[in-house]
Amino acid sequence: MIVVDSNVIAARNLTGMLTELSGLLEKKDPVWIVPPLWRYEFQNILVQTVRARQITCAQSLSLWRTTFAQMLKNEQEPNPLKVLDLSCRYQITGYDANFIALAMDMDLPCITEDRELQVKFPGIAFGMATFLNQPAQSWQAQETPATYRTKKPRR
Repeated sequence: MIVVDSNVIAARNLTGMLTELSGLLEKKDPVWIVPPLWRYEFQNILVQTVRARQITCAQSLSLWRTTFAQMLKNEQEPNPLKVLDLSCRYQITGYDANFIALAMDMDLPCITEDRELQVKFPGIAFGMATFLNQPAQSWQAQETPATYRTKKPRR
């Protein structure tokens, strides 16, 4: 499981320079978790793509239906207090903080092509290429080995 930013969802569903990379990402980890906010960001990406005359309105509707059906079952609400805290502390948008907070809440990596998030949240936010080059499961928190002390006998 991974948390994916809207730009990764767009890369998977719209033909572009990152489409192939997003396909490889999906093969490596097919369970993509998202905050409900992804809907609005993806809708805006579709609108911008229609306005740029890269797709038609009918194509955007079809893409929306398909993508919504795929992502709906994997929506999770991040902790709103964490979203606000991260936004304030790290000077990021509330939108971006939704994805990072969700990743932190679920102890999952956040895959994003947003370089600012990758810089501000190392170990949490990864670009697709970076994530693909990591060994499977290497991003998960590892518990430190326990140390045990034995009582010394009294003299």
